[in-house]
Amino acid sequence: MRELPTSARPVGVLCILAAFCAVSLTVRQTRVLAAQSPSPQARPVHAAGMRSFEIVPLEKVSETSSNASIGDLNGDGHPDIVLVKGRHWQVTTLTFFGDGAGHFKPGPPLPSNAVKSYSGSLADMTKSGHLDIVLSNDSPDPKLILLNDGRGNFKVGGSYGDPKWPTRNAAVGDLNGDGYPDIVVANRMTTSYFCLNDGKLHFDCRPLQNSPSAATVAVADLHKTGANDIIYACRDSCQSLVYGNDGKGGFSRAEPWGPPNSSTRAMAVADFDGDGHLDIAACHEQLGCFVYLNDGKGRFDRGTKFAELPAVPYSMIAADLNRDLKPEIIVGYVNAPGVIYFNDGTGKKYQPLPFGDGAGAIYGMAAGDLDGDGWPDVVVARSDAPSFLMFNRPPK
Repeated sequence: MRELPTSARPVGVLCILAAFCAVSLTVRQTRVLAAQSPSPQARPVHAAGMRSFEIVPLEKVSETSSNASIGDLNGDGHPDIVLVKGRHWQVTTLTFFGDGAGHFKPGPPLPSNAVKSYSGSLADMTKSGHLDIVLSNDSPDPKLILLNDGRGNFKVGGSYGDPKWPTRNAAVGDLNGDGYPDIVVANRMTTSYFCLNDGKLHFDCRPLQNSPSAATVAVADLHKTGANDIIYACRDSCQSLVYGNDGKGGFSRAEPWGPPNSSTRAMAVADFDGDGHLDIAACHEQLGCFVYLNDGKGRFDRGTKFAELPAVPYSMIAADLNRDLKPEIIVGYVNAPGVIYFNDGTGKKYQPLPFGDGAGAIYGMAAGDLDGDGWPDVVVARSDAPSFLMFNRPPK
């Protein structure tokens, strides 16, 4: 895929060649809005680590928020936020425009109105140079592409798949090498699909074989062939799979990963052990959280358990929060604090640190530098509790 102009790149986690000695990590919870700047009243929680984090509410209401994405929506060079809402209920997804210093104001209303959205991936779907929003919506709502005019104003540009699909999350990436982002759709209790984009928002959707139920999927080049593979996490007591790309967008070859009869919706893909190959992390319900290391040929080991489950796991992302080039694992739980698992560099041992007040369910997260200080911050989308920002600060 061609390099996007700066204004059209999603804001990812910074990867800077610097290492720092572990001292302490403090999570500070504050009760001020991001657009305000009074002196916060902090309640510190200490653990071994390298950074401190300041929690600031993104919204005042408690709705069924389901996910978040970060990227420059209005072309001003600053990261903005898409806060996805809905799940099983029709709620309106929101955008927030950032000023580059960590302050956010509401963006214009989205044309999708109230739908049952689970994710809102950002990608330039038509090579316009602007980030569009790919909404994955539960039935009976259509799965929508919202086209960006470059100033953060969106219109419905098309749809993909079948409105009857019980869709959960969707992942976006170029699967057939034509330079246009395609979509992988995770459907609950039925077959999942991958949908090839012709560049004009017409989608050829094809089933993933042996994919009985999913809530989470990912797109990444696990075999280092230059072609993106599909990582499928089984949601309801079945086998998770990696679908290898034949280089032309075909996925007839599948290899298992993880336990044969597990239930998984929290998954992330990153190079956790620093060997140059992408690995898989996942929390399986009733089993625990594991890292599966890639042998360099797209095959995965039996897994190393790095955590027991304090509650039901709903979401996971990977981000290098302390800039040591070894990504951390951040897990969102139900009615319990989230946990940052700090990587010791081996990819097998992690130091846990809880964050948040434990209200609601952390349904989705995104990481990126929201305030321009060079350190990745985190957006936390919560269902039945206000969503919040977690700013990365110097160690205390």
